[in-house]
Amino acid sequence: MPRFFVEDIREGMVFVGGEDGRHMVRSLRMRPGETVTLCDGAGRDYPGVISSCQEEGAWVQVEAGVPSRGEPATQVTVCQCLPKGDKLDTVTQKAVELGAAAIWPVESARCVAKWDRKAAEKKRLRLQKIAREAAMQSGRGIIPPVGEARPLKQALQAAAQEGEILFFYERGQESLQKALAAAGKRLFLFVGPEGGFAPEEAELARSLGGRVLSLGPRILRTETAPLAALAAVFFARGDMELPGSDSGEGAKGGNTL
Repeated sequence: MPRFFVEDIREGMVFVGGEDGRHMVRSLRMRPGETVTLCDGAGRDYPGVISSCQEEGAWVQVEAGVPSRGEPATQVTVCQCLPKGDKLDTVTQKAVELGAAAIWPVESARCVAKWDRKAAEKKRLRLQKIAREAAMQSGRGIIPPVGEARPLKQALQAAAQEGEILFFYERGQESLQKALAAAGKRLFLFVGPEGGFAPEEAELARSLGGRVLSLGPRILRTETAPLAALAAVFFARGDMELPGSDSGEGAKGGNTL
């Protein structure tokens, strides 16, 4: 069923306009009587039926809101050090599809890519648009925010205050499985750039209470590592199971990969 994010939804008649409205009536060629789902971006879905169509959008009769099924119980922010080229586009899109709560672009010592301060906001807005489209496509209940690029130290300090740090480092010894056994539900995954993290950056993460982890014996590309970590976290926590399904002992226990 087509899905659209609309602010300030109330039970009754809602007009879907702008880019989404034009997409609904021009590209999808939806007509009165067809069903859609509207989402308020705060985790609630509103089933609806198109009442009438106009050139710039459509009126939708919506029912009472229900909690979105697409939001995982564990909130995971992906803190991705700036990679080269358009890799951050891919990380943003796929991380949102998998269930990331937010994306933080991070500047670390070995980043080859540098964001020009004058162009940084334009890049962030492009990534935010990618996140929005991915959230619509994947049935999310929120549009994960893409933050401003920030220095690694600042990102680590903020993460330590808000949740728990899972810091992936090629010399890390602790397994993700072990770390998740003791972790809470607000996690920050830190992934280095193409050259990885410097030793002193790993020590900084450790000094702030972070778990310095390994993703196994294979060296993953910077754009692969956060997606592998996200999938592993959500699988371990049972967030890749349908609600009410028999998820098995691993998902029930919450700490088995």
